[in-house]
Amino acid sequence: MRHYAGVTGGGVIHLLKHLEPMVVPDDGVERPVFFNVGEYVAGFIPLGYYLASGKISAAIATTGAATRLLTCGLSDAKLHNIPAIYLIPLSPADTRYRAPLQDTSADGADVVAQLRAELPSGTFVLNDPDSIEEQLEEARKQLDQGSPIALLMPPEALGKVVPEPVLTPWRGDYAHKPNRIDHGSLAHFLAEFPRQSAGRRVIVLAGEEAAMYPYMPVLTTRLCKALQAPIVWSINGANAVARNNSFGFGYLGFGGNDRAMQLWKSLGPDDIVITLGFCPDEYTLNFSDIPAHTTWNFTNLTAPYGSVGGEFRHRVRGEYFDVRGPIDQVLSEAIGRLEGLQLQRPPAPAFVADLNDRKILPPRAGTIDIARFYQEIDCQWQSGSIAFDDVCLAYKDRQYVTQRPHPNVRFHSLYRGSAMGGALGAAIGAKLAKPEATVFAFMGDGCFRLIAGCLAEARSLGLVLYVLDNGALGIMVQGLPVVIPDYSSDRYHSDLYRIDFGSMARACGWTSRKLMPDLSNLAEIMRESYSPGHPSILVEVPVDAEQVVGQNPRANNL
Repeated sequence: MRHYAGVTGGGVIHLLKHLEPMVVPDDGVERPVFFNVGEYVAGFIPLGYYLASGKISAAIATTGAATRLLTCGLSDAKLHNIPAIYLIPLSPADTRYRAPLQDTSADGADVVAQLRAELPSGTFVLNDPDSIEEQLEEARKQLDQGSPIALLMPPEALGKVVPEPVLTPWRGDYAHKPNRIDHGSLAHFLAEFPRQSAGRRVIVLAGEEAAMYPYMPVLTTRLCKALQAPIVWSINGANAVARNNSFGFGYLGFGGNDRAMQLWKSLGPDDIVITLGFCPDEYTLNFSDIPAHTTWNFTNLTAPYGSVGGEFRHRVRGEYFDVRGPIDQVLSEAIGRLEGLQLQRPPAPAFVADLNDRKILPPRAGTIDIARFYQEIDCQWQSGSIAFDDVCLAYKDRQYVTQRPHPNVRFHSLYRGSAMGGALGAAIGAKLAKPEATVFAFMGDGCFRLIAGCLAEARSLGLVLYVLDNGALGIMVQGLPVVIPDYSSDRYHSDLYRIDFGSMARACGWTSRKLMPDLSNLAEIMRESYSPGHPSILVEVPVDAEQVVGQNPRANNL
């Protein structure tokens, strides 16, 4: 492991003194380096690092408020099944009952209990030099299964010399272990699925676990063709689908496309569903169960978020089966067998170019048309781009407008924890992992307030940050008329004071641009974004908070 990020002080001083500071541009030499950036942002860096490269990195903070800030990222890592390491010190044991500064003991913050409540199997107190090798091996198993870990460091134990642990080689890449196909579950699928699906409609849902495998777009296209099955996808599951898949019906759920939502709502007890990594979250399934005759879930995770006993049987009404192993390997073998069977099935629905039915009203004067913005930027992605949507209108509107994933850019959204501002840390992590990539983040003016103090540290990374400036918490402006229709808008508490984002960015060493309301300079901004050697760029985007684009089914839950 090469990259560490966080802030020094207190309990981590004597750990960080062994790490060199990271300099930009990074020389790429394989030695551990430390990137100094505020704890809230640092906590999300391992997530972006993994999503960009499939490799592990670590976030570090001292005790007290620093730990709480850092572990906001840990929560999203858990909820999105992303392996990440969090290094956190503890107060010396002999200071208990002596009121130490930032007391982590059971009498103070009780940090061990807090973290064990969130990561019951992933919290390790490294308090015994004789057992550290065993603990690290168990920690690695957690990482192999897509789970973050917290390594808690009592100073009295870490001050002792221990033998270097003997650990077996570990790749730590996209393919979560166990890295073997469960041939029993695959044989069951190949025996039962053809008989069970005869004459029935089959619908495929691509989840974010499938998106962890680089060649999934080719496989999902083959699967849909072999089964004549339409496919829908979650926000992140889009990365597992090819844009030219003629069976594609769009994004499902929050910000979802109209045709995808119509198809999913038509599911009934005669249908068969194949999930490529089950997506149980509210933004995808909106608390509903899958009402199909049978659901087949392809997965390589033993205990993913939202599962019970490692399964999602509780989220379906009909039969449920797991097909276990690396999804790309299992799917490839299954498709090879299914393609030659010429299965009898209802004809596939006709290809539809436009996946939406709703008419989007224009914005107010002086602001951009957000729908046209996403349409035009979707034509300008260059190969190898990485982008992150923050917790704002961006993570609802983009997918509705673009409808299908773009082959030149992988978009990621950390929506399950819904932590505003996390996109900057994720973008930094992606850039550290892949310096050659152009990395974008789309952030609201509310999100910006949580990370603005860390812009200076990211000045030389060459990031591109689009700030959607509508002077409001836009999700609230659009959702609360549904949630509290009998109250006036002044009770939404959604107004924000305007900020000169460009001046703030320039003061922190960034360059800034302001997008014209008619989008006339968007192409120029994108060309600059892809030019080599530029400092980080902040783009101010004037947005109308009341222009409703993507839909928010969750508002009805509230």
